Amino acid sequence: MTEDRQERAERILDAAADLLLRHGYRRVTVEDVAEHADVGKGTLYLHWKTREQLFLAVMLREAARSIENLAQAIEDDPDLTLLHRMTRTQFLNVVRRPLLHAPYLADSGVLGKLAAKLHENQDPRHHEAFLDYLKLQAEHGLIRIDIEVEDLAKAYLAVLHGFLLAPAADPEAAADLLADTVAHAFQPTATPPAAKVRAAAPGAIALFRATAEIDRANLRRAY
Repeated sequence: MTEDRQERAERILDAAADLLLRHGYRRVTVEDVAEHADVGKGTLYLHWKTREQLFLAVMLREAARSIENLAQAIEDDPDLTLLHRMTRTQFLNVVRRPLLHAPYLADSGVLGKLAAKLHENQDPRHHEAFLDYLKLQAEHGLIRIDIEVEDLAKAYLAVLHGFLLAPAADPEAAADLLADTVAHAFQPTATPPAAKVRAAAPGAIALFRATAEIDRANLRRAY
């Protein structure tokens, strides 16, 4: 992979993301993206064979960036490895990225038919990594252990998605309420020792970085 080819792919994705936000999936053509990225249409097709693949790559890059940001946040502040604090961080990560938040808001103007394809194309290893994160939390006594991890994950995702589905006039306040809800529903009532939290942080960081790398590896196939 040459640096020029990678830079060109990133420029095309930048252009596609910008047009997607401004005009929506239905109204943006491959020709529009090529012109906005200052490349030929044929050059764009060297990276992505279809319009759908191109815009799915835009969303994949957004997802990878959000997970990378989460991993970095936990590295900077190990307390964020706790489920409720991780949730608050990632909730804000999503709502502050209009392309990532659009599927939850059923924003047909932005994503249109692409929204349904996002779920179909999500790598199942994302969910597996989240289950591994919950198992790590359980091993360190940071979440409830009277509920099976798989059941806790279902309940947790229902809560998280409920908050993401509701447009928030004040995202920070919504994030605080979500974090409080998660803490009371899924974590022990006693505050865990700081040492336990710090001990769990490296594993959480590694899991999230590995998840982001799954998406990055899929992106590199087009680079």
